[in-house]
Amino acid sequence: MSTTRRKYARRLPPEQRREQLLDAALSLIPAGFDSVTMESVAKQAQVTKPVLYDLFANRAELISALLEREAGRATEQVIAALPTDFATRSPDDAFADAVRVFVNAVVEAPDRWRLVLLPPEGTPHEFRAQVELVRAGVLAQIEDLAALGLKELGGLDDLDSDLLGHAMLALAEMSGRLVLTDPEKFTPDRLVAFVSRIAHGLR
Repeated sequence: MSTTRRKYARRLPPEQRREQLLDAALSLIPAGFDSVTMESVAKQAQVTKPVLYDLFANRAELISALLEREAGRATEQVIAALPTDFATRSPDDAFADAVRVFVNAVVEAPDRWRLVLLPPEGTPHEFRAQVELVRAGVLAQIEDLAALGLKELGGLDDLDSDLLGHAMLALAEMSGRLVLTDPEKFTPDRLVAFVSRIAHGLR
């Protein structure tokens, strides 16, 4: 009589296993938060449920850890995209470059950015509030950069730097959503070229 040998997950260090399980949970979120169960995450990660329960006591703890990780990583990517000064690039070039870095970050981690830019039904209120808090901080930085950029360009004293900051952030977020929802039509190159044209049109 033949028997089928049960497959066991390859042993991994706890931190590496934790990342694998969180990645599996993240990949399920586009179908809605209800699809993220301990059973579905274990299946997606190709591990047994005891392996999952060794690191996360329950579904709430798993989702909390996932959202904390993704909020932190998204924030890091946004901050990394923002210029710190205009010593080596003109303000319009710097803005276009910032959008390029941001859009590429969205392309490289689409599940993360769908969660941020296109949150599915069931996204916890706490995560939405965290995103809005980070967004407000980013907006304040962009407004400061817009004011500095207008001063650097000169001759644009009549342009409202606060509204320009809002417009710049809206353009970047629009670009991120379009590259997620229709990547074949709205490629990173097309989006960045458009933003660059808008930015250089301020001169």
